[in-house]
Amino acid sequence: MAVSATGSLSSKLSLGLLNFVLAVSSGWALKHYSIGRYALAAYGLFFTHSVFCILHCTHPNPGQVQRRVCEQSLRYAPVIFVTLIAGQLLSITGNNHLIAGSCSWRPIVFSLYISALTLASVRCCLNEKSTLAALLARLERLNLTLCVLWNVFCLWHIAIADEFWWSIGLALLILLNHFVLWRLTLRYNISALEVETVGMCFSVIFAINATQELVESSR
Repeated sequence: MAVSATGSLSSKLSLGLLNFVLAVSSGWALKHYSIGRYALAAYGLFFTHSVFCILHCTHPNPGQVQRRVCEQSLRYAPVIFVTLIAGQLLSITGNNHLIAGSCSWRPIVFSLYISALTLASVRCCLNEKSTLAALLARLERLNLTLCVLWNVFCLWHIAIADEFWWSIGLALLILLNHFVLWRLTLRYNISALEVETVGMCFSVIFAINATQELVESSR
């Protein structure tokens, strides 16, 4: 019992520290690298998420609502962040049309996230143990995966224009975060929350450098 309590406290401390690092890095990026509305929204999203999670980790008795908000934010914030950064990068290049110039970035993003919001909203109104809720949860995960793959495609589209290596690196980081790194929780004494937060910290670094790379190339 004591060991379990000590482990829980250690996990909360490490998660709080990681969110502090995320708050500092995203706050610094928010101040110095918010060169457009998408970047402003992206770094602001991470900063807000990190502050809320710090409050959750340091609260002596966090409630269920606070825990649920943190979990949902951790689930969607990393994906939305990269979507916004991709939008910022596309606006810098001046090319919002993908797939042979016939596919615009904004309508697809709206469609993906509106469907995600609809699925999540309907599922919240249902009994979590019902068959329909389980089906909606699977559809929600599939929709989130589509959002991730769309982000990767957008970054790849940007990167191949003139070998923008930081954009390629951000795309690879997204794939690792979503499909690979969560497996670390199966082998090591580390929580999925910690793995996700570390990935978010690195995403900020890659996003800053990818943006600067495009800005310098467009001068």
